[in-house]
Amino acid sequence: TMVASGDDPGQKNGIAIHIYSFNANMRNATQNNQYMYNSDGDFLIVPQLERLHVETELGTMVVHPQEFCVIPRGIVFSVNIYNDDHKASESVTARGYILEVFGGHFHLPELGPIGSNGLANARDFYIPTARFDQRKESANEATHTIFNKFGNAIFTRQSPHSPFNVVAWHGNYVPFKYNLNHFCCINSVTYDHPDPSIYTVLTVPSTEVGTALADFVVFPANRVMATDANTFRPPWFHRNCMSEFMGLISGSYDAKTEFVPGGCSLHNCMTAHGPDTDSFMKATEKDCSLPERFNGGLAFMFETKCILKVSKFALGCKERERDYATCWDGLEDSFSGRK
Repeated sequence: TMVASGDDPGQKNGIAIHIYSFNANMRNATQNNQYMYNSDGDFLIVPQLERLHVETELGTMVVHPQEFCVIPRGIVFSVNIYNDDHKASESVTARGYILEVFGGHFHLPELGPIGSNGLANARDFYIPTARFDQRKESANEATHTIFNKFGNAIFTRQSPHSPFNVVAWHGNYVPFKYNLNHFCCINSVTYDHPDPSIYTVLTVPSTEVGTALADFVVFPANRVMATDANTFRPPWFHRNCMSEFMGLISGSYDAKTEFVPGGCSLHNCMTAHGPDTDSFMKATEKDCSLPERFNGGLAFMFETKCILKVSKFALGCKERERDYATCWDGLEDSFSGRK
């Protein structure tokens, strides 16, 4: 379900953000097989609850929570829920987030002064091995329905055979996955909270210098926080030329105490925001003179230069937090001026 979008896939520019929740597989034992490909752009899929069994025409991936996968534009795929006995299951519900980019493709960010290694290293990405569907059902014994997302509309066609019929491939236009626990985090060891771009896993550059069509940013657990006695560790209060969509995969987030796994927040372009009152008070009163390891949880951000329009679904859903701004109630002016 789309929650926000910016610009137009017809111009091959912009993004869309979706959330998903399902308990029915696209391919199942009843021989009712469903497949999809996206003509509008690339999908970056972030599972939050349950593992995904992602089949593509170039091979299969099992994607766990705390991992993500990318399915490039035009690649045919299907998604099932994966369980412990290595079979697809329909007895549980899977949940997560999807970032769709209409222009360009995801690649590693430039590391600049970081050097040759750090953040997401190329060696830690996994690509599937070719695997074709060897089942021999005829058109009368099984249905193969292929869905195509084209111009933000869905079209379907029937196929007499499975589209997973690639016996071998070579090249670099392939689906892939990555384990976020392999991310080599760069952080401040002295003071302050670095710009979150230092946590970029993948990026889709834009034509405007200093911005991106899309950045996928992770705030990993097990990172060491700044150690200056007069520092403020959480993100400071700010406005941003980029729009920020936050999600939480597990645990908690250090800038908002009521943010829960599976939840999301959107701070659009130039919308002022920062830590809630409780997080601000704890951070200002905390002794930061010694190193501290943050093990609270795994959060992420989809960041974009686009101004995002919120969908009717997101505006009207019963889970929407309509009193969100009250999280800053009680904040007082703590600036005393120079003495």
